[in-house]
Parts: sequence; C-alpha cells; structure tokens
Amino acid sequence: MELTVWIRFSDIVQPVEIREKVQALSLDFGYHYEVKLEPLELAFAARPTKSGHRLEGGFDYAATAPCVRCLKHVPVSGSARFDLEYRPASQAPQEEDVEFAPGEAEIIYYEEDKLPLEEIVSQQMYLELPDKLLCRDDCKGLCPRCGADLNEGACACPPAADDRLTLSPPPKQKES
Repeated sequence: MELTVWIRFSDIVQPVEIREKVQALSLDFGYHYEVKLEPLELAFAARPTKSGHRLEGGFDYAATAPCVRCLKHVPVSGSARFDLEYRPASQAPQEEDVEFAPGEAEIIYYEEDKLPLEEIVSQQMYLELPDKLLCRDDCKGLCPRCGADLNEGACACPPAADDRLTLSPPPKQKES
C-alpha cells in the first residue's frame, strides 16, 4: 500500500519543524533510467514568508542507480540539502529568464495548495545524482552487437573492422 505524505501550505501560518519518514521510492528520470531510493527521513523547517512559504532542510539517502555503460546497479549515498521558496503560480513573473543571486532560495511556483513530500525528495535526488554514474572508472560497458558485459570478459563477437583502414578499390578506367 502506497502512502503519500502531504503538507498543505495554507496550514502553515507560523514556523514549524517537520520530520517525516518517506517510504522507498522508485524514481523514473526518463530514458528507462530508474533510481531506487531506500526509505529515509525528511527533516525541514517550514515558515510563511510575505509571498509564500520557505522550506529549508534535507535528508540522508541511500539508493541504487544503473551504470551508464554496463547498466549494473551502483550504490550511491549522500546528504541532500535544500532551501526552497514556494509561491502561488499567480505570483510567477511573466519573463522567461529570471536570475537569482547566490544564497537565495530557489523559487518554485505551485498551482495546488498541497505538496507531496515525495516530490521534494524526487526533485533533490535529480540534482544530487551525477550526470554519468559509473560502476567503476574503467567500466568497459556492453558490447554494441551482442549486449555482453565486457567487464566480465571478451564476448564471442569478431573484432569490428575499422572501415577507415581498408583500401578502396582503384577507380575504373574508361576504355577508349
């Protein structure tokens, strides 16, 4: 049974400390790239601001994600920290590119008054994971022809011929 924990912005009228357990999650980052996150505890302070609500906190995580070369599951762990300000979508600027100074909270505009805590975790995990996660620095990946894991040894495929090294046949001469 899946249980989603929510916070409702309209219920936060004074500063409050929140600690909630978040169940194990399977996060789909697209292109069949799935991160499996172990249960964790999310802790943050929530306080109203003049234009929305500020959430500051973090969580420690342990997860597995696929190596980008061989697709084996790689354990990853760390601590994610965030400083976010949620504002109603009606306050969103009309300009596309808005710059923020370092140290400012990231501003997120919302449509609904409630926010699932899993969404905070998912957003932060997307930022936490490296662009190219490898099982090891010298990962050889998969054979592009048969799909064998080249870290476990050579596959049975014949070596690929490099077309750049083969000589092209001489041009045909016109008979006169």
